[in-house]
Amino acid sequence: MLKMMANGRVPNKPVKQCPNESHEPISGERARKLILEHRSWDSMRVLGHLDLSGALELYNLPENLTCESLDISDCVNLTSLAKGLHVTHWIELAGSGITSLPGGHGFILRWRGVQVNDKIAFASQSITGQDILNMENVELRRVLIERLGYERFLQQVGGLVRDRDRDAGGERQLVYIPFEDDEAFMVLKVSCPSTGHTHILRVPPYMQSCHQAAAWIAGFDNPDEYHPAIEA
Repeated sequence: MLKMMANGRVPNKPVKQCPNESHEPISGERARKLILEHRSWDSMRVLGHLDLSGALELYNLPENLTCESLDISDCVNLTSLAKGLHVTHWIELAGSGITSLPGGHGFILRWRGVQVNDKIAFASQSITGQDILNMENVELRRVLIERLGYERFLQQVGGLVRDRDRDAGGERQLVYIPFEDDEAFMVLKVSCPSTGHTHILRVPPYMQSCHQAAAWIAGFDNPDEYHPAIEA
C-alpha cells in the first residue's frame, strides 16, 4: 500500500516513533540509544548528562532538546546544533563537526574537558605559537597546541633536537619544546618513504631516541623488540 501511495517510491527519511514516555524525562543512556537509532522526538528531556561522543552516525539532534550537559566530541558529522537546544551546564565539542555558533549563543563550551571561548573553539587559524608560549594556564595551553596543530606549532616556535637518525624515509628527528611549569612537548618527525610527506607524531616527553619513539608509536614498550623491515 505504501508503495502505491508513493507511486512506487518508498520515502528514505525514517519516520520518528514517539514512545509513550515521550513527555517524561529519560536517562542519558536511553536518550543516546534513541537518538542514534533515529527514534528520538522533539522536546526530549534528558535527566543529567547526555553522552553522544564518538557517534559517527549522528547528523542532527532533536529540536528543543534539554539536558544538563552534552558531550558531542568526535561527532564529525554533526555540523550544527538543533533549534531550541537547552543545556544547563556545558557542551563538550572537541573534534565535532561544529565550526561556528551564532553570536551570543550563551553556551559554556569545553574542549577535552577544558572550558574555552569561541575563538579557541572555532577560530584556531587566529591562534599563534606565541599565544601558546604566553599562556600561563597549563590545561588551556595544551588545548591551544591541539587547536593550532603540531606541525604549525613547531614551525612557528621551533624546537630542540634531542636525537636524529635515518630510516627508509630519510632523516628523522626527535624534537621537543620545554615548559617550566609542564612536561615538555615532544614529537617525532618522520618522512613517508613512498610519498616523501613529513609527519609530526606526538610522543611522551621521556623518549630519548628516535628509535624508542618509533617503537612506542608502533606499540612496543621495549624498543629493543622493535625491528621493522621498513619504517614508514
